[in-house]
Amino acid sequence: MAHARTHFSGSPAGRRWTSFTGLFFDEFAPDSAWIREAGRIRLPPLEGVDRLRVCGEVCPDLEATGREVALPSLVCRIRGGRSQYVGPTRPGPWEIELELSPMAARQGAELHLDLRGVAFTNLLAWLGRVTGFGPWQRFRRQRKNRQLRITRVETGTGEVIYDFSQRQAPYSVAFARRHMHLGLNIVGFLTADLGIGESARCMVRAADAASLPAALVPLKLNCKNRLGDQTYSNRLQDANPHDVNVIHLDPPSSHDLDHHHGRRFRKGKHNIAYWAWELPEFPDAWMSAFDYFDEVWCPSEFARTAMEMKSPVPVLRMPHAIAFARPEGNFRPRFGLPADQFLFLFVYDLNSYSERKNPRAVIEAFRQSGLAGSGAALVIKVQNGAANPADFAALQLAVADLPGTVLITETLSRTEVYQLESACDSFVSLHRAEGFGLAVAECMFLGKPVISTDWSATAEYVTPENGCPVNCRVVTLAQNHGPYMKGSAWAEADPAHAAGWMRKLFSDRALAARLGAAARATIEARFAPAVIGERYRRRLESIAWF
Repeated sequence: MAHARTHFSGSPAGRRWTSFTGLFFDEFAPDSAWIREAGRIRLPPLEGVDRLRVCGEVCPDLEATGREVALPSLVCRIRGGRSQYVGPTRPGPWEIELELSPMAARQGAELHLDLRGVAFTNLLAWLGRVTGFGPWQRFRRQRKNRQLRITRVETGTGEVIYDFSQRQAPYSVAFARRHMHLGLNIVGFLTADLGIGESARCMVRAADAASLPAALVPLKLNCKNRLGDQTYSNRLQDANPHDVNVIHLDPPSSHDLDHHHGRRFRKGKHNIAYWAWELPEFPDAWMSAFDYFDEVWCPSEFARTAMEMKSPVPVLRMPHAIAFARPEGNFRPRFGLPADQFLFLFVYDLNSYSERKNPRAVIEAFRQSGLAGSGAALVIKVQNGAANPADFAALQLAVADLPGTVLITETLSRTEVYQLESACDSFVSLHRAEGFGLAVAECMFLGKPVISTDWSATAEYVTPENGCPVNCRVVTLAQNHGPYMKGSAWAEADPAHAAGWMRKLFSDRALAARLGAAARATIEARFAPAVIGERYRRRLESIAWF
């Protein structure tokens, strides 16, 4: 049984590290607080702060009479430090400064605020409450105490820590944000040539763009694909020093985390799973994977909706960050591609589940387009063909009647994948379901018009204004396909509609260019690393705050 949700202490600037007691709010002076007898403010760690300033105001109560008229005094001190005295004075603002020792600043000081000259009127207020004696009832309003107000506590340089005019949340969120120790441990197949590896690398790009400290930890679980991407190899480390782990893996693999990384890896951390699920409902068989995490991030609203109703923890949409150096030059010779053809590209991995990527629909759509041998060609980049000889043989047979079709079987680096995508004119994805659609988004970033099934995650960003959405119908699976179980739902794209889009792009190059430019603008606006990294920052601030 997993014991995932271990105690997480949060950032030292978070609200659980600070609190106050003995300070109260009223309508007599609604922008400040008053002290009945003794107030205590437990301050967060204040590295580098050597002085505190306590600010307040004297507000005479014109309805005070008798013993309540005289103003109280206040003794302020840092526990273990010297006291400062605020004596009875004329109406108006006051402030005092207190020295803060390096140890107190590091550990979090406790500020003592002790009211003087109110013992007798406090006693009368108590007696009035317990006895109900009429003449003592006026003391229960504690008019004497309320005349000396606390407005804020700030550093010696004027940075506000507590603002008691904000009675719902006096502790300054702005202060906390400036002093939070944010950072994340990005855990995944960071060198793997597969989608879940690129998922982790996308997160690194976003964290870097937002200047968030990130430790890059290679996932120790078994990976069937080549570990050939060296983009971040010089930053890999085994340690996970930050408070938050974000772990990119398939949900069933969660059970292997402690075996490969040890329980200490997750202990005392806020553990986040990064999952991409492609169907409308998260599998019941995988629900125990939630035990290992405190929340889940996913790349699309489609995936979030699929998980949230079954998840006992928060599920947040954190899209992939799409940005890379756009290839420059002619790469068709590198891949043996014809120089004078309009090329439609499709990419998939035979180690994955072909039924979901649906290569047969792409091949059928190109066949129905009538473009084969007439100025256009289909390019299929297939991964792991040698490991799946029967599937690859079936693919070769399926395209035998389509002249000019190019099958690329070599394993490519990410740079080479981008070069291939840039060398083609359009990308086709007649998938049955996508959790995000990395290749779709990458080709849009390159300014390519994309022909894509109008369903699941890609429908969130492929629109008639920037691409070629393909009509489809949602169907029920008649049998199991790997993790996609009988009785689940996914989409069947209409090959005839896709074929129509192919003919339009081929015959109207201005349309293709216009859609490609709009596609590029969409990805740059919505999935830029800085945009996604800012989402990380906002969420990490909330995690640290609580």
